[in-house]
Amino acid sequence: MSANVISGAITDATSKISVDKDATKHNWISELIAPIAAYLQTRLEGGDEELAAQVSQEHKTFQKCIDFVAKQCEKHLGGKVNGQISDNDVYLMAVDYFRADDAELERQKAVEDAIEAEKRKEREIENKRLSEERIAQANVAKEQREADKKAEAAKKAAAKKQAEGQLGLFDLQEDCA
Repeated sequence: MSANVISGAITDATSKISVDKDATKHNWISELIAPIAAYLQTRLEGGDEELAAQVSQEHKTFQKCIDFVAKQCEKHLGGKVNGQISDNDVYLMAVDYFRADDAELERQKAVEDAIEAEKRKEREIENKRLSEERIAQANVAKEQREADKKAEAAKKAAAKKQAEGQLGLFDLQEDCA
């Protein structure tokens, strides 16, 4: 390859990182993302032809790179949110994204997505079961309240009926006079 072609590929890759970095909509603070972009740009400007070719692939984006780095960091920290990873390790994770075989990445993502979908389905089933259980308990409680009201009403009606048919002390006094 001629020096101009190599230089053009490096310039294109450097430009792509810059443009992708600016377009990245990630929930991380931009100050955390900028050093990764700067590292990649430095490597590219230093003449890393292989990385330039990999970065220049149309389907490779800085957003996907950041997502990949975030997942790798999570794995490195054992799923914890807090922890320390050296800058160099993070930079190498970014390079690994661009060098990684996309087929393998897509396979890993598909497996992770399938696992997450299964977990989500299990949570939905459990939530539905708990919801049905709560509804059943509420129905039992409602039926119990209604039965208690009926029993109380029957008790009052029986007491009233008994009171109507029963002679009182003063009723007898009137009959004797």
